[in-house]
Amino acid sequence: MTVNVFSAACDLDGGERARAASRVLRPTVEGPLYWRHMRAVLAVAAISIGLAASAVAQTGRSGGNKERRFFSARQGVGIEAPLGWTLSLHTGYPTVLVAFVHPGGSRISLAVDRTAAKDAAALAEQSKPGLLAQGLTIDRVGPGAHNGVILEARAASRNQTLRQLYVVRSFAGAPPPDDRQAVVVTLVAPVADLAAASGPFDWVLAHLTFETPVRPESKAEAKPDAGR
Repeated sequence: MTVNVFSAACDLDGGERARAASRVLRPTVEGPLYWRHMRAVLAVAAISIGLAASAVAQTGRSGGNKERRFFSARQGVGIEAPLGWTLSLHTGYPTVLVAFVHPGGSRISLAVDRTAAKDAAALAEQSKPGLLAQGLTIDRVGPGAHNGVILEARAASRNQTLRQLYVVRSFAGAPPPDDRQAVVVTLVAPVADLAAASGPFDWVLAHLTFETPVRPESKAEAKPDAGR
């Protein structure tokens, strides 16, 4: 999987801004390779989400708290966008439920899927080959919120930084593969914006909520979850 270099689109106006956002935020994907990675590594999908150009062009139009809050009853996971970030459901990937976009080019995404990993540490370890394949250098792995694991990495060639929270949820009594759920929250930011984006990322993690899934299924949906 190949990800295009990000650049700020917020300084452009109208159609130019939308076209720039489309070029910047849409990944270039080789079909067969992409689908192998999607099935094997949830985190790779979270990094490479494709967002509609209008998600950036309409930044700042969100009003109340309701428009910033996303909850998937099917997955039992909820998340809220920080102030100044736009919520987008147009991620282009079935397991990436929602993304928050900042005008400066930073993105926070929520990905959820079933997993065979026994815990968050195992899930993070499983994701490493996919991250390295995308040219990322892993700097740190340590304990994170919600009994999860935080992974920090950088892509020097693209001047980007990555921060991810990995969480594995267990559901007692559910048959495999529905007995474990992988939740990955990903921040991708330009190096110069990491300090400014770190606070919103921590805020998102503090507002990450979990409930029992209403409708566990035996395989992933063919389309993204619209939430409620």
